[in-house]
Amino acid sequence: MHDIWLRSALGASKGVGCEFGIRRARLSVIISVPPRRLPAEHASADFVSNIVDQATGGRATAATYWCCKRNNRCHVVIGEDDLRVFAAVVEHGGFASTARTLGTTRSAVLRRIERLERRLGVRLFDRTTRQISRTDAGDVLYRRAVHILAEISEAELVVSEFSAEPQGVLRVTCPIMIGHQKLIPLLPEFLMNHKLVKIQLSLSDDVIDQSLTHHDVALRWGEQEDSTLVVTRLGESHQVVCAAPSYLERHGTPSTPEDLFNHNCLMMNRLGLDYNEWTFRYSEGNRSIRTTGNFVVNGGSGHYEALISGLGIGRITDLRGREDIASGRLRRILQDFEPLAATPIYAAHKSSRLIPPKVRAFVTYLQRRMRH
Repeated sequence: MHDIWLRSALGASKGVGCEFGIRRARLSVIISVPPRRLPAEHASADFVSNIVDQATGGRATAATYWCCKRNNRCHVVIGEDDLRVFAAVVEHGGFASTARTLGTTRSAVLRRIERLERRLGVRLFDRTTRQISRTDAGDVLYRRAVHILAEISEAELVVSEFSAEPQGVLRVTCPIMIGHQKLIPLLPEFLMNHKLVKIQLSLSDDVIDQSLTHHDVALRWGEQEDSTLVVTRLGESHQVVCAAPSYLERHGTPSTPEDLFNHNCLMMNRLGLDYNEWTFRYSEGNRSIRTTGNFVVNGGSGHYEALISGLGIGRITDLRGREDIASGRLRRILQDFEPLAATPIYAAHKSSRLIPPKVRAFVTYLQRRMRH
């Protein structure tokens, strides 16, 4: 198997050259020892350990070392998982946000990074109570890590193309509402037809992993602006204004959007803390109305529960309210003013010459089933 080596200056401050490379799908940091310091035949374990201790100030003693007689190099191995966690911390700008994306805890991510720093004998991040920033060594490692992880993914993808059967872990991120109302009900059929696929689903109303560094597919609302992703339209939804019968009995039913000024409107904090703008259709075109109220929430589920409980008037998608509107738990109001334009629902995945079979099968399945 080939070794791919990428030279760097990590550790140059200690007078020891370093390199990065892929060896059997693992990342190795290579501490180059000048030939005059190597024994004539081979380096003993004690000799190698001493050289590594000198190079790292004794901070990498927990690592595994060996010497390759062919090229006189001593290797400190970094696991691929550690490298992915490190790259995720850089891209998300913090340990807590990385933990949310990877589905683990902040302390687990921090332990990974600290263990990696001890193993390499360098500090990768400067930490304060409010933020983290990369050190020079962290910059070097991240630039190489991005390339190496891409190489590994490409290698896995090329090999997977030899199998026509979709397989492996499919990482999907999706808004909570689309997940509950559209995606999850369709998964049993998909997984029954593709028994070698395992789905890891992240539900969040925030747009996480914008460039899909850690996910294979993202389901999203609205027009997609990232031209680096391939998007497939799956369906659409409409915004509707609703209220519980109990609220309307107490406060009356608005007949025009302007009547909302005299009502308690439920707000989403991502749309504004002081007011939310709702768009309505008039004869002369669409117009936005500023709505306000005494309740602001950061998630769609909490917003919907407040709506059902009769706390105020809310704007939701028809996907979310369909069953409760049909049953009478919610009443749809201001229908004559609803915008005609629908909000599209898209599946997005990375642009590549080779699309993994699991991604292609999943998107094709959703495109066929979500339009019904």
